[in-house]
Amino acid sequence: MKYCIGVDGGGTKTLTYLGDMAGNILDNHVFGPSNYYSSGLENTKDVFGRIVNYYCRKHQFDYNDLVFISLGLAGVDREMDKQVIRNIFLELNIACDIMVYNDARTALVGALGKDEGIIVVSGTGSIATGIRDNQLVRAGGWGHILADEGSGYDIGMKTLITIMKSYDGRLSSTLMTEKAIEFLELEGVEDIIGFIHDPNTDKKRIAEVSIVAVQAAKENDALALAILDQSVEALLQLANAVIRKLYSADESAELTYIGGIITNVDYIRDSFISEIEKKHPNLTIKKPAQDGAVGALYLGWNKYGVLYQL
Repeated sequence: MKYCIGVDGGGTKTLTYLGDMAGNILDNHVFGPSNYYSSGLENTKDVFGRIVNYYCRKHQFDYNDLVFISLGLAGVDREMDKQVIRNIFLELNIACDIMVYNDARTALVGALGKDEGIIVVSGTGSIATGIRDNQLVRAGGWGHILADEGSGYDIGMKTLITIMKSYDGRLSSTLMTEKAIEFLELEGVEDIIGFIHDPNTDKKRIAEVSIVAVQAAKENDALALAILDQSVEALLQLANAVIRKLYSADESAELTYIGGIITNVDYIRDSFISEIEKKHPNLTIKKPAQDGAVGALYLGWNKYGVLYQL
């Protein structure tokens, strides 16, 4: 039997599936982070090695039985980045076909079951990606310093900035102040400075602060609702930019979404869908069918002409 592996790798975890060349998914397992920009090359190499060895040992096959490994990886867009990933597998003496994609593309394919359509991602970061006739376009996804509007990180930062302005008296009082102090286990507002500058405070931790705005918005806090509305508007801008590049106003298309913010925050998801349907009545909004690791397998199977079950 010949095997293949689909990978969805990010800064916090790496989701993987083992498949065969008859289009069947045989197994899955979650490993640690594999974003080499944030985790480093050696850690990424270690994770990739553990992925392959885990499935080889468990299912009793060797490297020569692997036809392909298809990877959707956060932050990987340039050919230089893709070659870095391929070189890692060469160093591991894994010589099968290594396919490397940005994780937004594999997420789209997994969500819609095909290499066409539009996906809006809002989790720790944000990006919109669209594919049509093998043309891939994107908006956003340039990292938390240059972009990531409408993401958990963006909401978390705006929450903390708004709290400081409220503390100054530049804005009205907000329920977010007490909630943030409790959530972060701080003594007072000014301790937010220490939290922000703590070397252990990464963008994931700041993204977690978004829950403060979400909770306050449920209690109709005006400043919290304004932050969520800004996030909806940012995600609409991302989606609209991609739609304009690929489709004319009277054409139909499918759009899906993934990520902890747009999936789990009802206010943001429902507002986004309502507004996008008003502007693009020919769009069909679909809940994601599968995840990005399955999408990576789909792309690999497509390359080898393998039929698979959606």
